[in-house]
Amino acid sequence: MSAKEELEGEISAREADIRERIRNACLSLGIKAAREHEMLGFSVGGSLLDAALKATDDRRAAEENGRAIHSFLESFHADEEALSAALEEARNAEAVIRRLSIRLGALIYEQCSFSLLDKEQYRIVYDDVEADRQLEARDGASIFSRLLGSGKARVRKMGEESRFISYAGIALASGTPPAGERSESLFGELQEAISRKKAAEHEADSVSERIEIAKEKARDAERDLAAAEGRARSASSAEEKALADYGSFLYDKGSSWIDKDTPSDILDSLEELLSLHGEYDRVLAEKARLEREAKADDLRAMIESEEGKIMVLEKEKERIDREIEELKSNIEAMRMRIGRLGL
Repeated sequence: MSAKEELEGEISAREADIRERIRNACLSLGIKAAREHEMLGFSVGGSLLDAALKATDDRRAAEENGRAIHSFLESFHADEEALSAALEEARNAEAVIRRLSIRLGALIYEQCSFSLLDKEQYRIVYDDVEADRQLEARDGASIFSRLLGSGKARVRKMGEESRFISYAGIALASGTPPAGERSESLFGELQEAISRKKAAEHEADSVSERIEIAKEKARDAERDLAAAEGRARSASSAEEKALADYGSFLYDKGSSWIDKDTPSDILDSLEELLSLHGEYDRVLAEKARLEREAKADDLRAMIESEEGKIMVLEKEKERIDREIEELKSNIEAMRMRIGRLGL
């Protein structure tokens, strides 16, 4: 790239930059004037002001609509997360309930094996204790009886956790923990876990109901959100253009409305625009000069090309003139030969 081409590129970039700065300054002036239009009290650019104010109202309405949709979806998704959390809490509490029930049931079984608990309340446990003792007492029986007892013992062992959970259920149904510090501690932890599970399930039911009610609306909102955001962007662009157009008009008509009461911030914007337009005019003048120089260079190149063509044609003309002279000379010689022939 030549130095001239680099200079032209630099000037084009400066021109684009200043145009953008002028637009931003016009936008700033339009915003200030629109905001203070009632105080300014002039009628210059009334239709442009009306268009700018309407564009601002349209942008606010579009943004408010977008915010409302976004807020609704945030609430809906928060409910979905809350439902997942509540279900997870219920699952965790269920696991704790099972673990504590097994421990409490095992302790109840142990206490019943020593006849420490009420036999009427825990009759099922005492029956199981007795059945287990009978299976253990088969050591002196026949081989068949021992094998049969061993099989039953394994089956009972497989269902041991379920039996322990049922023992804990007896205690929970009575509302009174078995005697003993360990039993009371496990009983209290179990009741607390059950309360947590119920609370989590209640929360899950409540949130699930809200989600079900809002599900169709949420689907519509998901579909409408992108369009609403697009409308808000379009409204914002339209507002900027309307305010910039209004600011540009005020700058052009400044002599008809500026007075001693004009606010200082508006005067600052006008002063900035004056400076930018002066800079822009200088850039345009430099660009015009370069364009004139470029056109002159093109014309010089054309002249040089045409002069080159003339030189080629002149050389060709000299060759043709020589050939013509040779032909004339040959013709004259042939005429002289005819004369010598006496004809």
